[in-house]
Amino acid sequence: MISKVLIILSNGILCYSKTFFGYNHVDDDFISGFLAAILDISQKIGGGEIKSLNFRNFNIIYSYDDEKYCIFILLADINDPEEEIREKLELMKNEFIKRYKNDLIYWDSDIAKFEEFDEYIEEKIYIPPKIILVGEEGVGKTKIMDLFPGELIIELDDDMNEIIQKTIRLSNSTNFKEFIIREIDLENLVYNSKLYQKTLDSTDIICLVTNSGATNLTSTKSLYSLLKPRVKKGQIYVIANFQDMRNISFEPDKIEELFGEKTYGFSAIIPEARENIYSIINEMLNATIKEKNQKN
Repeated sequence: MISKVLIILSNGILCYSKTFFGYNHVDDDFISGFLAAILDISQKIGGGEIKSLNFRNFNIIYSYDDEKYCIFILLADINDPEEEIREKLELMKNEFIKRYKNDLIYWDSDIAKFEEFDEYIEEKIYIPPKIILVGEEGVGKTKIMDLFPGELIIELDDDMNEIIQKTIRLSNSTNFKEFIIREIDLENLVYNSKLYQKTLDSTDIICLVTNSGATNLTSTKSLYSLLKPRVKKGQIYVIANFQDMRNISFEPDKIEELFGEKTYGFSAIIPEARENIYSIINEMLNATIKEKNQKN
C-alpha cells in the first residue's frame, strides 16, 4: 500500500503532501528536506539519479519531471511490487505537471492552490489494501464473497484455476475507502507457490477460512503450516466459519490456540452475516495498520 505522497519543488520547498495512513508522527518537511539533501549529494558526487531508497519496512520511490521542476515521491510497503508503485508515480507526475506547469514556472509561493490535487490522488494514486480469502473446498469462501456487493471479476491462472476478485467500498472506515478481496483455493495457493508468490508478496491480509469442525481443522492446519513460511508481508487471520453448527464446531478461542493467529468466529448463513463480515474486515484492516505503525 502507498502510505504517503510528497511533491517537492526544485528549490526544496514541499508544495504538496498527502498521508493515507501511518507516518503521522513524522514531519513531512523533515522527510522532504532529507530526501532533497540525499538527491543533491548524489548528483554532486557523480552518483547519478537515485531511483529509490529501501528501508527495513518501506520503500521511498521517486522521480523528476522532464524539466526538473519537482521531485515526486511515494512511500510504499517494502514488499509492494515496485513496478506498480512506479506506474502510479508516473501518472501522478504527468497529471501534476499538466495541471500546474504555469504555476511552477511563475512561482508565487502559494502552495494552497495544490490542495485540490487531493481529489486526483485519492481517486487515481491510492492503492487499496489487498486481501485474499483462502480455504479448502467447502469451507464457505464463495458464500463469504457473495456477502460483498459489487462487480465480480474472474481470472484464470496458468493451470486454468479461477481467481475471483471484487473491489469493495467502505463507508464507515477512517483509514480506508475501499479494499480488494480475492478468493483462492488453499491447496492451489500452497502447491503452486511459485505461481502465486507474487500475489502473496503484494497481499496485505490473508483470511484463512476454515470449517470449525475437527476434520477440516486438521487438514487446514497442515496446509497452513506449509503456507506460513511463504508469507513475507501479509498479516494472517483465521475466520472460523460454521459456528452455527454448535454440536460439532470448536470455539474460536480453541481454534486460535491451534493456529496461533487471531481468529474470528463466523456463520455465513445467519441474517446478520453481511454486517458481521464487514465488521471483521474493518477490524483486520485497523489491526494491520496498527502493526505497520508500530514497525515504523
